[in-house]
Amino acid sequence: MRHVIVTRFSVPRPQAAETAGCHADRGWLERRLQLFRTYFAPSVGRLGVPTVFLCSSESAPLVADRLSDLAWLHVVVQNEWNGGWTGEPDQVVTRLDSDDAVRPEWFAAIDSAPPDAEVCCTKRFLRLDAETGRLRAYRRSRPAPLAAFRGGRNPYTHDHEQLERHYRTATLRGAYLLQVYHGGNVSSRRPKLLIFPAARKRLRSFGL
Repeated sequence: MRHVIVTRFSVPRPQAAETAGCHADRGWLERRLQLFRTYFAPSVGRLGVPTVFLCSSESAPLVADRLSDLAWLHVVVQNEWNGGWTGEPDQVVTRLDSDDAVRPEWFAAIDSAPPDAEVCCTKRFLRLDAETGRLRAYRRSRPAPLAAFRGGRNPYTHDHEQLERHYRTATLRGAYLLQVYHGGNVSSRRPKLLIFPAARKRLRSFGL
């Protein structure tokens, strides 16, 4: 299978009126690009997996210019929140937020998952608080934002928490996702329940 990573970087978000225009705001874009350079780029850039960056038509030129040094990244115009990106039938499309990181073992776990699974997801992950530097491990009852879609399926047709309702899913064991909390997350809030602390040396497996 051929793997590709897709992230929804600066696509208009109609569900939230207060953030709907962020995709075209230069200040917001610069802050998001800094987060991307700090976490996503060092983690994903070492993997040899192409990455598709979904951006609005208004933000794509700026983003493409700022990231022109990254040969493994391709900016694609996307103006619809659920439009996503459809790959080829022999591709596995992993959705990963542009301010997060992933362990390289994720791809081997996907390849080893049951062949009838349409989507591979995870319910365990680490969360780094960018402000305090604290690292915590979590386990949740619904799928986390990291998910892989076999057959080139659009990874953004449904919200990640609803994947089990719409696809045959396989839940992969292990914490393959590092979610970064930085206070400016659109849909990520500090959970009220902290499961247990994690040693910061675990960040090395994410390339950080």
